[in-house]
Amino acid sequence: MSRGLHENGLVGPIPSSIRNLTFLRALYLRGNALSGNIPDELGELMNIEVLYTLRFMSSRRDFCAKVMDPYELDNESKEANLNALVAFVVDHQQAFNLVENETFRSFCRRLNPHYSLPSRQTLTRSLSDHFERALLQFRSTIDSIKGAIALTLDCWSSRVMRGYMVITVHWIDEEWKLQSVVLEFRYFPPPHNQHTTSDLILSVVKDYNMWSKIKAITSDSGGEMPPAMVIVRENLNDQYSLRLEDGFHIRCICHVINRAVYDATHFIKKEVQMLRQILKAVRGSVAIRVKFSELAVVLGVSKGRVEVPGLDMETRWNTMFTMIDQSFQYRGVFSALCNSEEFCDRLANMALSDMDWRVLKSCKDFLQSAYHCTVAASGRDYISLSLQPLIYKHLLTLCEKTRSGQLDTGFTTPIIKQAATAMELKLLKYSANLNCQASKMALLLDPRSSNASSETMELKDQLRFILTMDYGLCSEVEPSPTFGVFDLFAGEGDSAIENVAHTDEVDDFFMLTAKADRRVSDVLLWWKQHSNRFPTLSLMARDTLMIQGSSVASESAFSESGGFVRPDRSKLSDENIEMMMKLKSWNRLFRE
Repeated sequence: MSRGLHENGLVGPIPSSIRNLTFLRALYLRGNALSGNIPDELGELMNIEVLYTLRFMSSRRDFCAKVMDPYELDNESKEANLNALVAFVVDHQQAFNLVENETFRSFCRRLNPHYSLPSRQTLTRSLSDHFERALLQFRSTIDSIKGAIALTLDCWSSRVMRGYMVITVHWIDEEWKLQSVVLEFRYFPPPHNQHTTSDLILSVVKDYNMWSKIKAITSDSGGEMPPAMVIVRENLNDQYSLRLEDGFHIRCICHVINRAVYDATHFIKKEVQMLRQILKAVRGSVAIRVKFSELAVVLGVSKGRVEVPGLDMETRWNTMFTMIDQSFQYRGVFSALCNSEEFCDRLANMALSDMDWRVLKSCKDFLQSAYHCTVAASGRDYISLSLQPLIYKHLLTLCEKTRSGQLDTGFTTPIIKQAATAMELKLLKYSANLNCQASKMALLLDPRSSNASSETMELKDQLRFILTMDYGLCSEVEPSPTFGVFDLFAGEGDSAIENVAHTDEVDDFFMLTAKADRRVSDVLLWWKQHSNRFPTLSLMARDTLMIQGSSVASESAFSESGGFVRPDRSKLSDENIEMMMKLKSWNRLFRE
């Protein structure tokens, strides 16, 4: 026992005389176990040994406390807790001074009284360490991508009037899952022109060493973007001997729709402004809101709780559409409210006429398709590039039917016919962008669309050429491995069997997708299930379908940045904002 205590540092070295007496005592006790009598010398020795042990144990009190306390944290646990705290602060956009909040500190003490929260300064320094480790892991992830990648970018001004650019990277992983991650979030001061924009993009692409993988960049419709993308494309082609073509730059379909709708709604400004005026009056008075609710129930418009339609954001046309759509069902309530004795003096001059409501109704019907198209193209977790040609064709058809009065929604006002003409002219301006080679190939590779049209068949030779040049598709026709034993009997009657059996991947794919399969809900899952049947074509699908048809992924990053970039956190440096925005996105990737 004494040796064990000594080895564990609980007591100091025991004198040899005491060790000898201890040995004698043990021998005596072993030989006289039944008598129970102990000589006085040995009894005194026992007392000395106990006192000696207690003296040295008291000098090792700290060590004893450490051994006995199961809640005391070792260095590894402390480091893990600090990393978890940094992840919590980043993922939930918490302020660094959270660790100084007494309620939070009390909560942590309740969990473990022995855990000491770091200071705000220590937490800030730990963010940099955490970021550097995550950066190495993220670079390794980018390097391990086997296919191509695509970028989206957008610029944004915060509520504190500071400009930022965000760049997101997209790829399809080995499990055929679309990955979308923030690549760069950077303070972007004026001027915002083609040179500053292209310089920033090139610096990011080269910094992450992804120049050999990049396939396309999707951007907003800013005037500086087209020339900036030309500079980026030519620089990469010249410096790295790439073959990036004009389709390298993809225009965001949502921004194109926004511009087209903006031109169209110019003709209904008067009616929209009148609707805003009366909504402001109703929403700004408790008495008027109560009367509005009462009239809605009396007129049978609503049976339960009545919500006054919300105002739109004048910079976002989709909110204007929602405002008109919600308000139209209450048109009788608005009319009764303006004519009521109680509020006639205040609201009579704001009343909308029947013609005003007809204009708003025809506007709502006209914009409904554009609204649904925007929603469909606004996803960041599914493919969207193949939608561009379809949306373009659909909206052009809508404009033509509106101008000719062939809409199924009813009466079309002359003003809306003018709006349709304006939208059509704007869409035609972007015809080449929305029908570029990349978007056409994406539509061709989408099993939800039919490949039997003459327009699609014209792309067949082009598709085979790309597969041969970029993916090594053998030009010689080989028997398809999917037909099995019946290939042996191809010459025994039906010659069509031989024609079908001896096709390459392209012919096989066109036959399979001659009819659109609208049952497909997940295009990437379809390709995962058919990758063995189309081993080369699936590689092209992987490198095409990850290209984004909109820049919504970048805009979503700006929406998430609201917790970091706000007036009450003005002391947060741009460097810390950049690190936290990237970390939040990377943490989500690493957890998957």
